[in-house]
Amino acid sequence: MRSAAWEHGWVAWLVRHRVAPNLLMLVLIVGGLLMSREIKQEVFPDFELDMVVVSVAYPDSSPEEVERGVVLAIESAVRGIDGVGKVEATASEGSARVVLELEEGIDRQEALDDVTQEVDAIDTFPDDAEDPKVVLASRRREVLYVDIYGDVSDSVLRDLGMMVRDRLLLQPGISQIDLQATRDPEIRVEVPLARLRAHGLTLSDVAERIGDLAVEVPGGSLEASSGDILLRVENRRD
Repeated sequence: MRSAAWEHGWVAWLVRHRVAPNLLMLVLIVGGLLMSREIKQEVFPDFELDMVVVSVAYPDSSPEEVERGVVLAIESAVRGIDGVGKVEATASEGSARVVLELEEGIDRQEALDDVTQEVDAIDTFPDDAEDPKVVLASRRREVLYVDIYGDVSDSVLRDLGMMVRDRLLLQPGISQIDLQATRDPEIRVEVPLARLRAHGLTLSDVAERIGDLAVEVPGGSLEASSGDILLRVENRRD
């Protein structure tokens, strides 16, 4: 009863004093306009993804071969790591992708180091499989797409794209740019047949020799107080 009477008295006061409601409304409007400039507006708010992604390239292989030779080995190695919860794997033609969901409260960098150590220790990968890549899942804001096209070769378009990327990275506020829909450069080695016969070689021998000179050779491991340190001789040519 007291509340209803109070509201009735408040309304009556506003009716008698018409300047006060208008002044109050003006203060609220001006205050709202001033505070609107301080409100942070984001289409995609910042947040961290508690996931570690392991990807392995296995060229010229079927999904079944990728699962048997790569995915199962990674799953077996990472399931016992503290802080790793759900594990999802995808085996596709020529590549494997394993996503590890971390438990709440786990240090992301420490979990990344543990997963990297376990994956690097796997020695059952197929010979044709490339070195695994272990990274923390990240979310990036895509702001702008720039298309570069023309009646020129792929190499020219790629060079132009790299030039545009390098110039844009010099601008403040731009942190990262990815080139998409570009073909990887290739080096073609042509050997005359007469030269091969003169040295008693075949094209397979030449390809094997080039491959042998562009590898990463494991050198064993060292036992340390913080754990085993893997040694590797990097001799890969890209």
